[in-house]
Amino acid sequence: MNIPEILFEDINLLVFNKPSGLLSIRDNKHPKEKSAIDAAMEHLDGAQVFPVHRIDKDTSGVLIVAKNRETQSKMTDIIMEQKMRKLYLAIVKGEVIKEGQVTLPILKGSSGKVKISSAGKKSLTLYRIRKKFKGYTLLEVEPKTGRTHQIRIHMASIARPLAYDHVYGDRKALTLERKGKAPFVFDRLTLHASDAMFMYWKTHRSLHLRAPFPEDLKDVISVLEENYSIENKHS
Repeated sequence: MNIPEILFEDINLLVFNKPSGLLSIRDNKHPKEKSAIDAAMEHLDGAQVFPVHRIDKDTSGVLIVAKNRETQSKMTDIIMEQKMRKLYLAIVKGEVIKEGQVTLPILKGSSGKVKISSAGKKSLTLYRIRKKFKGYTLLEVEPKTGRTHQIRIHMASIARPLAYDHVYGDRKALTLERKGKAPFVFDRLTLHASDAMFMYWKTHRSLHLRAPFPEDLKDVISVLEENYSIENKHS
């Protein structure tokens, strides 16, 4: 299989820029589908690796894999103790007026889908504006808790769902009008795990892992800049 771009590698860690469409870890719903864990094992000539965390199949970006159980345990502690800072870039529907936060509790159902419920776990998501467009906004989003689909459900709960999210948003593909051209159609999650930062015990320094914005999401931004600019009020 194709090995994803490697962002960082040493004796303990292997960090991928996971492409959209690749599973982080094989699960019961996709028992035969290749995953980032398979890619890591292939890159390491079959050596066993250990998952640290996961991001949704259709989300791209930073994915950390441990090369040994000790590292897996230490990384799990870092994440559970909320000592890892994660940043995402999200293209959402609607014009976000100012930065803010969502604190609504999240409850996970048996199907894997989540919902906002008072019976759910406490959750916190911060969001900051990176760029505004007519009808859309590029946000930097920081989940302070690690709930399943947290960013997706929290943004949907404030009427700013991801520009394409077939579960918590519009099931139809994102269709953007373009002047003098055919409409631009896009049907993958408009969410990218851009950064992960934590204090690395090996170096006793902060390790900053960064995944470049993928080309397909750059294409979405280019269409928005050309046709949905706030300044020029394109329609």
